[in-house]
Parts: sequence; structure tokens; C-alpha cells
Amino acid sequence: MGLKVFLAALALHVGLSAQAMTLERVGSDLYATGPTVGEDFIAFRQAFAQGGIERLILVNGPGGDLWTGMQVARMVRDAKIKTVVSGFCMSACSLIFMGGKERAFGTGHLPRLTLIGIHGAHDRDTKQVQPTLMPQMYALYRQTMGERFDSEVINQALYQIKEASGFLRLREIERNNEKDRTPWFCPTGQTPVDQCQQHGGKDAYSLGVVTQTRTEVLELPASMRIALTFYGRPLAAATVDLSERAEKLIEAMCAGRPLCQGPAQALMQNHLKSNPNKAFAIGWNKPGYGFRYGDDNPGMSMLRALYNCNHARNNPKLCRLAAVNDHELLPFYEEEHNQTQALLRNLKPVDPALGQQEREEPGVRAPKELRQNDQLTGMTPGALEGIERWNTAEMVQALRQPQPPVLIDVAAAGPMLPGALHFVRGGLASKEPSVDAAYAERFRHMLAAAAPDLNQPLVFYCDSSSCWLSVNAAMRARQLGYTQVKWYRGGMQAWSQAGQPLAGRLPVAVIH
Repeated sequence: MGLKVFLAALALHVGLSAQAMTLERVGSDLYATGPTVGEDFIAFRQAFAQGGIERLILVNGPGGDLWTGMQVARMVRDAKIKTVVSGFCMSACSLIFMGGKERAFGTGHLPRLTLIGIHGAHDRDTKQVQPTLMPQMYALYRQTMGERFDSEVINQALYQIKEASGFLRLREIERNNEKDRTPWFCPTGQTPVDQCQQHGGKDAYSLGVVTQTRTEVLELPASMRIALTFYGRPLAAATVDLSERAEKLIEAMCAGRPLCQGPAQALMQNHLKSNPNKAFAIGWNKPGYGFRYGDDNPGMSMLRALYNCNHARNNPKLCRLAAVNDHELLPFYEEEHNQTQALLRNLKPVDPALGQQEREEPGVRAPKELRQNDQLTGMTPGALEGIERWNTAEMVQALRQPQPPVLIDVAAAGPMLPGALHFVRGGLASKEPSVDAAYAERFRHMLAAAAPDLNQPLVFYCDSSSCWLSVNAAMRARQLGYTQVKWYRGGMQAWSQAGQPLAGRLPVAVIH
């Protein structure tokens, strides 16, 4: 729980319709994005009836309805047009793609994220494989792949999947190295990559999936381009050249330490020269930095850069994300910091009825141990042993004090309480003792950076009273010897219902 939500909030958003494919005509190109569903057959038929279409460009198609995919594939075949994939094209989308007289990969997304996924038919509701529906798919692939058709590979993709998320995946050729363009088959979505079958010596061209190795250069419509965001904040085109800010960023990294200057300058030069996706983070109130280059998406780069900064050997610390790609992120931290006192001055009295409702909310029995990662939602306890439960009234009173408690937010997304510190994935617990021990040690380091005094008041919270992340985090803090651990059970849901001011989410630590 948490990582996927974190990446979505942090990194990128691609405009996809949740209900049907979105079609957009640009000259002789027809762009299509989103899932394939029944009514799409009519939309495609109307688009082709206008004539003049030379290319169908499929942008991030997750799949969908088999019947519609087959019908549109036949329509594309009869029109004798070229099909191009930008991003991913899975399941029913791959059927439509295979209808193209010529077929190619296109730009618009990173090479490792530009791929085609082929698998067998399955029931839409139960996700169970349906072997009786495979022959029509097999026939389409055999006809369109021609002399390069490999029956062993296609039979595997169609008949050897164990459930709906099993796939044969084939990446773009021209912009990937040989290792990354090697097709691989995973029978389930949970199969570890190193246990999936690699089809060495083959690629999408040698198998007849595409008819050319060259990648088509595309200019995607604005509605289908990747929009980079940072916890809901849109990152428009960069207006400041990071090279002009290099000296200030280096000073923030090194805090005047001469021995730090050389490595920091090298880091900045590497960042400026590297291709996306890339990010770096700098220590907060403590010198140091972390960086990451070459991930499949900017969210992962930010996550890993922050983690590397937090857990640098012999230098654990809280950190701030400084930049992602060509965008500087420090101004977001500075803005929130400057607004915190104003937000705290706007705290409101808690409505007595809401306060009573919060106090009377039922809860389960206090746990004896942490909740594991697959059980982190559901009714939380009414009380925790050795940990004081706070409601919104207590939170408001504490935050009005000259020395407020240290607030630790372990939620995945959404706004935060003013002045809180966001620990990404800060309330996990693994059933594997060695994994949990390593996690606990990272948690200890980050908590010590946030609250070095074991007698400092600490308050943990997350989304709502149904979120166990804050329960786990509070219990870990108590185990570490903190004497004044508080738990705000209602979390952001209760805070928002009380009409209290909200702050933007900003991460300072990644625990896992």
C-alpha cells in the first residue's frame, strides 16, 4: 500500500478516459487512447467513414472488450492503414494494432514504457481464462505476422497465461538496447520478472509484431501528452534554467563544507547532462544529497533520490526534493514553510457535535503487534496501549502552543496538517523478520532526525480512522522508547470535516 498512490500523486498523469477510448483526428492521423469497450466500434466506424486516415496511433491502451477489439482490428485491416503504438498497448489494444497493414512503435513515451502486450482471452468479471475464445485471436496474429509468425511464442501468450494479468510483452526496438527489447512472458501479473521466460534473440520485429524497426516520430495531441505533477501541483514548462541556479543548489547541499563542493558540482553537471527521468534531493538542516538517473518515470526517480538522501551511509537525515528533470522543487517547500504560521493562526474551534461523534466512534481491540502490509485498512482500535489517542480538539489545542508537537504524516496522498512531516510509506510492517528489522532501523533513523529527544511529543496520523499506517508508526515509536507518543485517529478525514486549514503534501523521508 502507498507506493502506487505515491507515484501517481508525485509524478505523472496521462489523460485516459475511464469509460471508453478517446479518439482525436489530427490531419490524416487518428489518435486513440484509453480502454476498448463496446461503443468504441461505432466511434471508429464513424471516424473511418470520413476517409483520409493514413495512420491510427494507439496511445496507452490498457485493453478491454475482445469482441470490440476484433471488430476494430478488421476495420483497420480493411482500411489498409498504418498502426503506431505510443506508450503501452495491451490485450484488446494489441488486436487493433495488429490490424495495421504496416505497424510501428512511436515516440511520446520512454522507450522502456513503449510496448505491446499480448495475452489470451478471459472473462471480464471473473478474470478466468477462456480457451474457447483463443482461436479467433490466434488466426488474426497468424495472418498479420505472415512468414515471421512464431506459433510457439503466440501459443504461449494465448494459452499459458494463468490469469488476466499474464502477458507476452514486446518493447520498442530502436531506442532500447538488446536486453530491454527482448520479449518476455509472465504467466501471471505476480510472477517475478526473473522467473518470466525471456525469448532471447527475438524482438517485436523478428516475431512479426511490427513491420519496421525504426521508431515513428510523433507529436501527440495535448490531451494525450504526459503531464508532470508533484503531489497535485502541475509542473508546467520550466521557466528557470537549472544551470543558472547551480551555485545556490550546491550551497544548499553542502552548507559551506569545502570537501562537499567538488562532488556536488559533479552531481549538478551530471543532472544537467542526463536524459529524463532524473531527480536529486538535498539534506534538510543537515548537509548531504541523493540522486537518481534513468528510471522509467519521474516519480520513481524522485522516490529513489529522496531515499538515497535519507539513508546515506553514516549520514541519515531528513531531505527535500530539489529537482526533477528540468524543474526545481525547493520553492514548494519554501512556500509551504512560509505559510505554516498563517495556517496555524486560522485554526477553528471544534464543533461540539463533531467532537462528540469523533470520541464515540467505535473501534476494535488494541493490537498486541503491528499490522502487516496486506491488512492496513479497516476499523482501527479505539485505543492503543501506552499511546494517547487524540481527537481534533486536542490537535487544535496542541498546535496553538508556542512549542507544538512533532507531526508525522504517513498517509499516501492528499493534503496534510500544517507543519507536518510526510514520511513516505512510514507505517508498514513485514512478516519477514529480516525485512522488518531493516525497515525498523530506517524508521528509527528518520524518527531520530525529526525528533532527537525521546521525550519530545510525537503525533502520528494518516487518512482516517480506517488507516492502520498511523497505528503501526505510533507503535514503532513507542517501542523505540519515545515517552510522549500521540495518535490522531481521525486523521485527515476528521481534520477536513472540522473545517481546519490544509497544507500541501511534501515528502521529507522515504522509509521503504
